Amino acid sequence: MSGDMEAAGDALTGGLTAGAVDHELNPGGAKGHSAHDGACLNCGAGLTGPYCAQCGQGAHLHRSLHSLGHDILHGVFHFEGKIWRTLPELMFHPGRLTRRFIEGERAKFVSPMALFLFTVFLMFAVFGFTGGALLNDPEGVTVMKGAPEIGNWRAGIQEEHAAAEKDIATLKAARSAPGISDADREKLDRQIEQRIDERDAMAGVAAGDWNKVAELGKRTDAKRAAKGDESEGLHSGWAAFDRAVNEGAKKGNENPQLLLYKLKTSGYKYSWALIPLSIPFLWLLFFWRRDVHLYDHAIFATYSISFMMLLVVMLSVAAAVGVSGWIWGLALLIIPPVHMYKQLRGTYSLTRAGAAVRLLFLMIFALTVLILFSLMLVAMGVLE
Repeated sequence: MSGDMEAAGDALTGGLTAGAVDHELNPGGAKGHSAHDGACLNCGAGLTGPYCAQCGQGAHLHRSLHSLGHDILHGVFHFEGKIWRTLPELMFHPGRLTRRFIEGERAKFVSPMALFLFTVFLMFAVFGFTGGALLNDPEGVTVMKGAPEIGNWRAGIQEEHAAAEKDIATLKAARSAPGISDADREKLDRQIEQRIDERDAMAGVAAGDWNKVAELGKRTDAKRAAKGDESEGLHSGWAAFDRAVNEGAKKGNENPQLLLYKLKTSGYKYSWALIPLSIPFLWLLFFWRRDVHLYDHAIFATYSISFMMLLVVMLSVAAAVGVSGWIWGLALLIIPPVHMYKQLRGTYSLTRAGAAVRLLFLMIFALTVLILFSLMLVAMGVLE
C-alpha cells in the first residue's frame, strides 16, 4: 500500500515538474506560440532552455504587434545594446572597435556591413530632406540653379577673373613686341585665346549662366577637333574605359546640373564599391606584414567609410538648421584625419610616428579612391 502511494506521489511530482518545465518553455500552453512537446519549431531539435541550442531561435515566440515592433527595432537599429556599444566605439575608439571585431569579439557590435548599409540608407533619407545642405553657403547664394555653392566663391571668382585680365594684357603686350618670331607669335596667340576662354568661363560661373559655360566647352572641343588635338581627356591605357569616361565628361560639360544630380543618385546605389576600391591601397600600407590580412583591411575600410558618411549626415543636418559654415567646415577638415589616425593606430598596433606617416598616404589614397569612384560612375554611363 505504501509502495503504491509512493509510486503515485512520484508520478504526480514528475507530472508537476514536467508541467513546470513545459510552462517555462511554452508559457502559452497548447495555445502558445512556442515549441510543442519540447521541440524547436524552427529546426525540431530538443529544447533544454529558453533558446534552441541548435539554431538559436527562442523557445517562447510572440505573436503580437508589440513583438513585431520589437523585431523591427532590433533588426534595423540593433536597439538591444549593439548600436549603443558600436557608435561610441566607432566615434571615439575606432581602432579598438576594428581590432576587437577582427579578433572575434563580434556579437557585441553591429557588423561593419550592416552599419554601412544602414548609413547609406540614412544618408539618402537625410539628403532627401536637407537637399545636401553642406553645399549651402552662409548667405544662401548659389552658383547654379539646384546646385548651391560652398563658401564665399564670388571673391575667388573675381580674383581669378582679374588675374586672367592681367595675363591677357601681358600676353598681348609680349605679342606686340618688335622682333618676335612667327613661332613665338603663334604660341602667344594660342595662350591669349585660352586665357580669354577661361576668363569668359569664370564670368559665366559667377553669373550662374551655365549655358554660356557649356557653349564655351563646345567651342573648345570644336577647336581641338579642328586641330586634331586629342591630348585632352583620360588616357589610362584602357580604350573602352577612356572612351566612356571622356564621353561622360563631355556630356557633363554640356549639362553640369545633370552630371551632379546623376553622380549623387548613382553614388547611393554603388557606394558599396568604395570598399573594394579601398582595400588595395590599404594593402600597400602593410604589404610586408604577415599578421595583417585583406579581411582586416576590408573591416577597416567599411567602418571608416561608415563613420565618414555618418559625419557628413550630422554636418548636413547642422548646416540645414543654420549652424555657421565655418563651424561645420572646420569639423569637416579636422575630424576625418584625426579619426583615420586613431583607427590606423589602434587597428594595426602602430606607433605615433608610424600612424602619422601612414595617415599622409591614406589621405592621398582616400582622395584617389573618390576620384576613381567618380570616374567609375561616369564610365558606367550615369548620364545615359
